[in-house]
Amino acid sequence: MNVHLKKYILSVKSDAIKLGFRLRIDETNIDTVVLASNAETNKVGIALIQPDIFGDVKIKSFMINQQKYNWARDEGFSIDQMIELTQEGIFVEIDPKKLANYLL
Repeated sequence: MNVHLKKYILSVKSDAIKLGFRLRIDETNIDTVVLASNAETNKVGIALIQPDIFGDVKIKSFMINQQKYNWARDEGFSIDQMIELTQEGIFVEIDPKKLANYLL
């Protein structure tokens, strides 16, 4: 996992503990992407690192609409195609500082 992403995820885990739940973290095969979930609510979020044009690191977070995700997967869409389907709302961008709150 990317160093910047790891630091961010540790912060989100701390927020989750303060909110009273245990955050599950699943690393992906992409070093700059991680899944975060709350098993009690079955909510899943995704966090990623994206450098801007100046090389500065920017963290982005999204909630995954599981019903729409399952539909798109069943229809044969790849993850890249799903990301491009912004109007479908499969991945909804959220404030990275509030990821733990959205997983409640």
